[in-house]
This record gives sequence, C-alpha cells and structure tokens, in this order.
Amino acid sequence: MTSEKLLVAEDDQEIRDLITLYLKKHGFQVFVAENGLEALRVFEKELPELVLLDINLPLIDGFGVCREIRKISNVPVIFISCRNDSEDVVNGLEIGGDDYIVKPFDPAVVLARVQANLRRAPIFNRFLAQPAVKEIADVLHFGEMTIDLKNYAVRLDQVPVPLSAKEIQLLFFMAQNPNQVFTTEQLYHRVWGAESNSDTRTVLVHISSLRKKIEPLPSSPKFIHNIRGIGYKFSPSV
Repeated sequence: MTSEKLLVAEDDQEIRDLITLYLKKHGFQVFVAENGLEALRVFEKELPELVLLDINLPLIDGFGVCREIRKISNVPVIFISCRNDSEDVVNGLEIGGDDYIVKPFDPAVVLARVQANLRRAPIFNRFLAQPAVKEIADVLHFGEMTIDLKNYAVRLDQVPVPLSAKEIQLLFFMAQNPNQVFTTEQLYHRVWGAESNSDTRTVLVHISSLRKKIEPLPSSPKFIHNIRGIGYKFSPSV
C-alpha cells in the first residue's frame, strides 16, 4: 500500500468526497480543500507529493493556486475541470500544471493519472534503469546546453534554466534518446505514464513551453525538432 500525501482541492463536495474515498481506498493519505486559500494553507502545512486541483475554486482559482505552488515546489499538479476549451488546457499547462482531466471522469482514470505522475517524479532515475536506455553519464553536453541528470538541472551557457518538473522530465527523456523520433502518444506514455486517449494537447503545450525556454529562436529550433506528420526528436545542432 502507498503512503503518499495528496491534496484534493475541489469546491464540489460530491466530487471531492468521491475522489477522496477512491484514493483513500487505494492507500493514499488525502487532504482536502474547498477553496483556493484553504488549498494553499493545506499545501504549506502538509507538503503533499501531488495536487489534484479544480480550476473553478472560490477565493483563488486553480490557476492562481498553481502559480503560488510553483513558486516553492515542483510537485505534480493535475488540473480537474469541466472546462475543456483548448485555451483553458493550454493556460493550465503553461503555468506549471503537469496533467489535465476533464469532468465527468471515471475515478479509475484519476487514480491512474495520479499513480503515473508519482512514478515519474523524479523520472530520470527510472529512465536510467530501463533496459531500453543505454548507460550514460550523469551530465550530458549539447553545445551550450548542459543537462545534469544527477542534480535535475538544465543550463544554457552556464545559466540555470527554470523548468517545470514535466518540462525537465520530457527534456531528459528525449535527450537520453537523441535523434530518435517519438510520436506525441509515445511521449505522453513514456513521460506521463498513461495512455493519451488521443488527447495530445498536454505534450504539445509542454513542447512549446520547453522550446520557449531553451531555444534561442523557438521558430527555428536547435534542439527539439518537429518531424511533420510523425512527432518530435531531440537532435541538437552543435
């Protein structure tokens, strides 16, 4: 049985109770909040390993809560919302969310996403242990980019690059498999640890955000290249 702490921030009591009971049944310690202020107080007190965060929270909405969490922590944040607009999905992921589940949902899907995100935080130790990945050094050098697998850090010209947990995990995975093309479905499965259900927006948003932070000219990338009609590959031009 697991003992990880989870925070469920949801203002709908029925949904909050459903998620809480299901996760407790599978061994998690669950702390709850019904508004954004309470969510931040509980987060600072309990330091959960993962947050399930509704967007439409009273007092401070989910986006605001996520921004505050990202100032002090890289724990996985999974947005849960009835808002399925692409703009909301993009906003949630760009401000630091790791995953996105749309209501109505099956509690088993929530459990699967929680387990997958926890398994991959941090992810690089698991990738190094996988037989499909060759043994590599703790530090990778690609021209001006340095990827420190041991310390979970990325630098450009020796300057640290602030990346979210999922951005780091995505970059680590692709850098450990240079010049190999991955579809968005494959990237989602390997980095998020679950089937994508044909919703590739999570990967696309993280690729876009990652490019903005590591590419000198995002419109003409040096590191992460789009292979039209297939997917992406890490192929540094050095």
